Amino acid sequence: MNKIEEFYNKFNEDKRLKTRHGKVEYRITMNYIEKYLDEITPKTVADIGAGAGAYTVSLLDRVDNVIAIDLVKYNLGRLRQNVNKQMPEFEERLTCYKRDARKLRAIDDKCSDMTLLLGPMYHLDNTIDRQKALKEAIRITKPGGVIFVAYIMNEYGILMHGFSEHTILDDINNGNVDKSFHVNNEDKIYSFVRLEDIDEVNKNMPVKREVIFSPDGAANHFRTMLNALSEEEFDAFIQYQLSVCERSDLLGASAHTVDILRVL
Repeated sequence: MNKIEEFYNKFNEDKRLKTRHGKVEYRITMNYIEKYLDEITPKTVADIGAGAGAYTVSLLDRVDNVIAIDLVKYNLGRLRQNVNKQMPEFEERLTCYKRDARKLRAIDDKCSDMTLLLGPMYHLDNTIDRQKALKEAIRITKPGGVIFVAYIMNEYGILMHGFSEHTILDDINNGNVDKSFHVNNEDKIYSFVRLEDIDEVNKNMPVKREVIFSPDGAANHFRTMLNALSEEEFDAFIQYQLSVCERSDLLGASAHTVDILRVL
């Protein structure tokens, strides 16, 4: 068992997208997923890094097949339980694989119309491994299909952990943060990137960027404020984030970004 499996055996993946800041991330992401689903018939979706199935469960009644892939056996168990509880009539549309995103063995080439890579890049600490994961996502996606690739942004890590938790000076002194205030991702659970790091992952790949957006923007930075909003105010915040989520001047400061790539 590696460190990622150990982490997710303890981490409540079911709960993450049910928090207010998580709901912003989920709803904005689903808005884009639904937009691209409209152009696909029939529909097979591969969910790489499916976790406990937040997106898989939501998609089962909208597509013909979902291929759910995760490194962590416990996550796949939770995913199956959630499908059985929430979408039992659509269980036959689900196929699950325990796989590393960098090596999707026994999963056919060009089997997916839409591929979600909404978790693995969070834990791959270098460009080479990120490119391996993207190459595998490209391999299993049909030409003309789309891939959603999610990342955690560097400035979120610096601001919300380094400064908010008062670890920044120690982080600099021990080499966890470099002189340009980029997090040193080597051998860490989470990996933080800047926009230029994302561009490097895509370099020389047979894909074209459709759009890059932030599904949560400032939501993670202002969790306390977000939790204090009324339901009506919270809905307004989601509409706000949807209206600004593609703004290039805000992307780098967001907690997450999602890069939508068209396979050539």
